[in-house]
Amino acid sequence: MNRHKPKRNRGVILTREGWRKLQKAKLEGELREKSGSKYTLEEISERAGLTSNTVAKILTNQEGVDKRTLVYLFMAFNLELNPQDYFKLNTDLERLQVSKVPKRVDWGEMVDVSVFYGRTDELTLLEQWLIQERCRVVALLGMGGIGKTTLAAKLSQKVQGWFEYVIWRSLYNAPPLFDLLANLIQFFSNEQVLETDLPKNVDGRISHLIEYLQQQRCLIILDNVETIMQTGAYAGCYREGYEDYGLLIKRLGQVMHQSTLVLTSREKPKDIASLGGETLAVRSLQLSGLEVVAGQKIFEAKGFSGSESELPAVVERYAGNALALKIVATTIQDVFDGNVAEFLQHYTAVFGSIRDLLDQHFSRLANLEKDIIYWLAINREPVSLSEIREDIVSPIAPQNLLEALESLVRRSLVEKSTALFTLQPVVMEYVTQRSILFG
Repeated sequence: MNRHKPKRNRGVILTREGWRKLQKAKLEGELREKSGSKYTLEEISERAGLTSNTVAKILTNQEGVDKRTLVYLFMAFNLELNPQDYFKLNTDLERLQVSKVPKRVDWGEMVDVSVFYGRTDELTLLEQWLIQERCRVVALLGMGGIGKTTLAAKLSQKVQGWFEYVIWRSLYNAPPLFDLLANLIQFFSNEQVLETDLPKNVDGRISHLIEYLQQQRCLIILDNVETIMQTGAYAGCYREGYEDYGLLIKRLGQVMHQSTLVLTSREKPKDIASLGGETLAVRSLQLSGLEVVAGQKIFEAKGFSGSESELPAVVERYAGNALALKIVATTIQDVFDGNVAEFLQHYTAVFGSIRDLLDQHFSRLANLEKDIIYWLAINREPVSLSEIREDIVSPIAPQNLLEALESLVRRSLVEKSTALFTLQPVVMEYVTQRSILFG
């Protein structure tokens, strides 16, 4: 006889109304008591007299707790738990499922993520930021091809049930913010607001948008934000005519509302840099490459695999860059008949579309950034800021050198560890090739 009975879902869980009520009180408390910084789980636990584990269950709203526990947490924020704030899991499970379906979704040009590799830790962290910690602005950052758009798409699919409205828009063609705001407002108003009725300036339209973000839980994803950034300048500076995007990010990050803006970009917008922090409502996640196991699955999807050492070697040489690995996998299949060992014998890291991708990055750099990149390639090994200053022949003011180096870090082109700086192997080979070709 089996003594282990299936685990039953018991207790109560917050309704959408109860969730909003608690989160609003929590946000108001954070603004009043911590200048907008987030409460930690430990702080909420002490405040409510509950364990951190129990508080986490309530905030994620995925497991039932007893009614008295909800009462304690509500009391901690001077709230009264009313019947419409919760429901029983066993009897009202169908009601929970209904509440997890957004009212309206527009996926726009979102990429297909039916095939998705790795990123488990990143997804878990981002879900926590969006669902549990209710971050208002989240930026996914990393060099081209690293997988920002794919991760944003997978994340959006996973968390859509926590939002009433979900909309994905690509900035690839650099739409003016004035027009984009009209599109967003009409979407959140269920097309009830005509463009002729909208404010005639950007500031007014941002205010109008914020009203919707306060009234209902909305998720906005803006992909390819780097297209509105200025080339030839330090990272995070907007193109002429697109400065208002900075105002949008700043206001959505500072003003209280219950929605989230997710951005993907090859470089960190300066407003994200100034407003962001580990315990603040504005966060950024710098993506590194795929782990070896996940990177190998790209090759397996092509129908071939190498030895135990060959495929990991390829993944590591391209620092787990998903796009680069897909390009390389296709080349190995087309040119080397799927023979990974043969490719490694004739290995050259930078060719074809990989060179095009790095050309795009390099063309955006300011002159001092290019100088630093060249010297990092010459040094090969990680170097300190003082060593970089000694390498550059022309006299450079310390603050200018620091600004340029910080910009390269924000572009994900330079790797930093314990105050030492270096380049990824592929970037290093690319810069070396350029120095040979162009002198």
